[in-house]
Amino acid sequence: MSNYKADTTLNEKDSLQDMLNLEKALVKIYSTAMTEGCSKGFRTLVRNHWTETTDDQAKVFFEMTEHGYYQVESAPETILSEHKNKFMKVKNQLS
Repeated sequence: MSNYKADTTLNEKDSLQDMLNLEKALVKIYSTAMTEGCSKGFRTLVRNHWTETTDDQAKVFFEMTEHGYYQVESAPETILSEHKNKFMKVKNQLS
């Protein structure tokens, strides 16, 4: 039986995608920890890690877009206005 690790290689795109997925998962974990933590020191520590992780996630995302690995399309202004109006209605109802 061959060693599967020796037979597997990741290209740059796959490696960056794995990193992006990991950073996104960490952001979710830290967000959960923030809502579950009750000590001020713990929450401060988690918030600092959350901030660093979101910064790292953004760096990986922008690296992927620079290399054309992650395609981003701009939304038309009409769609943006529709969504903005929808959320403004909800906000006003909650006020």
